Amino acid sequence: MAPVATLLLFGILLRSSPAGAVPTRRPASITARDGTVISMPDGFANVAFHEDFSGFDPDGAAAPWTTRWQFDVGTGYPGGPSHWGTSETQTYTASADNIAVNANGNLVITPLKLGIGGGWTSARVETRPGQDFACLPGQKLRMEAKLRLGAAPAAQQLGIWPAFWALGSAYRGNYQNWPQIGEIDILESPSGAERTWQTLHCGTARDGPCHEPTGLSSTSALSRGEWHVVAVEINRSAAAVFAAADAWKSETISWWVDGRKTFSVSGRVVGDEDAWAALAHAKHFLLLNVAVGGALPDSLVRGYSTPTAATVGGAPVAMEVEYVGVYTS
Repeated sequence: MAPVATLLLFGILLRSSPAGAVPTRRPASITARDGTVISMPDGFANVAFHEDFSGFDPDGAAAPWTTRWQFDVGTGYPGGPSHWGTSETQTYTASADNIAVNANGNLVITPLKLGIGGGWTSARVETRPGQDFACLPGQKLRMEAKLRLGAAPAAQQLGIWPAFWALGSAYRGNYQNWPQIGEIDILESPSGAERTWQTLHCGTARDGPCHEPTGLSSTSALSRGEWHVVAVEINRSAAAVFAAADAWKSETISWWVDGRKTFSVSGRVVGDEDAWAALAHAKHFLLLNVAVGGALPDSLVRGYSTPTAATVGGAPVAMEVEYVGVYTS
């Protein structure tokens, strides 16, 4: 395995509030260490989590990085499904070749091809348990990132699978309770497609309220090689209007791309209170990764699996992330 990435964490506003606590109140905009001004989303006044990566030192010690984020390495969680449960072909590492902060202060996750027949490496990180968050009754919560996807031709990206997503915290240490713990896919854009997949996974592994294994899903246009702000909002404000027994049915989870709402699912559509609670009420953690091969990219082609001989690694297929934030009303 390649040497551990040497990334020094500096969080300008990186403060987490446990579920039930009052998040840190912030002004209408956030000024990052590099001077970039990030506007608070409309309707949100508090920061539950914010990371802009601008204070990371590529030549610093690795340990501070792990105080807020942790690397997922290898081909699966200990005791969990093989190939991360989705038939991915890469091995995740903590190498600076696969994950680093560039000169602009942005996180870059880069899949690499190890030569003919040599396999692939990439990286996946998740927020540590101390950073878990939940949407409280009567409130709204928004998970957001500004990112840019690799712009290599689609034929050279078959199997490259960048993602920004959230998993129910109950998955930690179990790894056999998916999808009932609730998964919210904020962005998935496999194989160079100029689209993002927006998906909920919940309930049982076959059929059930989220129609597994495909989930409740939609797609939206998303150009590559350009910056986009992608987000999901959980809205539990219905609790202030409807009787408690019915409030969950009117709650919603909605996706946004560059300020435009692109997809929405209500508790009534899911139709299962326990499944909805796992999605909209329970604690979650965030993940960023670039997989190679697997169920979603393979489902988009016919007659062969991904990656192919034409698939390339390196900068043309990397995912670059400027910031990640979680905001509450």
